[in-house]
Amino acid sequence: MTLNIDKVKKMINNDQFPIPKEKRAHGGTYRKANIALGLSALGLAAAYPFQSAFWGGLVTSGCSAALVGGLADWFAVNALFRRPLGVPAGKVFRTEIIPRNRERIFLALRSMVENELLSHEVLKTKVETYDFAAPATAIWKALDRDSLQDILTRCLQQLQENLGDSVQELHQESLALLEQTSIREEQFIPWAEKAFHNLLAGQEGKKAVAALLDNLSHWVQETEIHLWLTRWLEKSIERYISQSSSRKFLAMFLPDPSQLAHSLQKQLADYLLEDQTAAEVLEWLKKVHLASTMYSKLAETLTADLIQKLHTPESVLALKKQLWRSLDEGVLSLNESPEKRHGFNQHVQSLLLPFLDNKHEKIGEIVHEGLEKYSNEMLVELIESKAGDDLQMIRINGSVVGGVAGIAIYLASQLLV
Repeated sequence: MTLNIDKVKKMINNDQFPIPKEKRAHGGTYRKANIALGLSALGLAAAYPFQSAFWGGLVTSGCSAALVGGLADWFAVNALFRRPLGVPAGKVFRTEIIPRNRERIFLALRSMVENELLSHEVLKTKVETYDFAAPATAIWKALDRDSLQDILTRCLQQLQENLGDSVQELHQESLALLEQTSIREEQFIPWAEKAFHNLLAGQEGKKAVAALLDNLSHWVQETEIHLWLTRWLEKSIERYISQSSSRKFLAMFLPDPSQLAHSLQKQLADYLLEDQTAAEVLEWLKKVHLASTMYSKLAETLTADLIQKLHTPESVLALKKQLWRSLDEGVLSLNESPEKRHGFNQHVQSLLLPFLDNKHEKIGEIVHEGLEKYSNEMLVELIESKAGDDLQMIRINGSVVGGVAGIAIYLASQLLV
């Protein structure tokens, strides 16, 4: 399936998903069903005066059965969505079946998406096998560098103030002690952690996290992400339907994969901009120990610079350039070094898998919130746009089968008489 990128961009920008006119129920098949019903009525009216003759009786029997079959199926199809002939729902006649079962349909759709289409196992497998290096490079290139560098400078200045007392103490003892790794780990890293936590608790740390989340929010709404997510959803839905033919009916209620992808993008972008998300990220950062994983190497590399130079304003700018250059080289090297790529993917997975464990139920909430926006009329229009032709074919089949049955009954009666 080839996606129209300009159309996708327009959909994303306007947040509109009109139902194509050619897919509405009142299309060609609807007219054919009415024509079949009209021809049955016309044939009955024309042949009825001559029913005593063989051919008149044959046409009368066939057309009357076709008319009854067509009318019965017309009533049945319309009863799915509304009250045909104004007949209310009761023990004998079931009308407005879909509007009356709206909540049950929504719950079934939520369960389908949350537990089967985008189940925890499916997403976990996707996270464990996905290569995050390419999107990481794309995000890094798309960042608002001037803004982030300015925030990084202010963060280092704040860190300089928080570390001031510790630096003075180490100066008084001996800078030579920093040659010993154990001294760095036992004395400096706890001080650095304390300063890091103070930074996170202050305005500069909050601004840094907010800027990062804002950049991520813009990135997840990129057209390239939309196209990738749409293709993945298309394959997932096709795989889901192929496992059971009965699932096709339920999947029919789902929005188009492109619409579903847009909805997920928008919900994720909004989630990244929520104050609660920033608070959760800050809380997670506070639990990170500088003496573990990648932070230990960063702390060890920067210890000497922090102690030797951080007491001057010029060194803050130099350290910012060094940090930015290291980050730039590190991210871009992911495309060149398979080992770094593998290590980076493992680190991202270690961050995302716990997040997936804790937030997977959000998928069901997103689906349900999106469906709740559909009124009964919108739900009917959606289903008719998806299955309108098939439902109208039921009416045509009713007229055809009824007509054939009527002719067969008439011929059988003539043979038996």
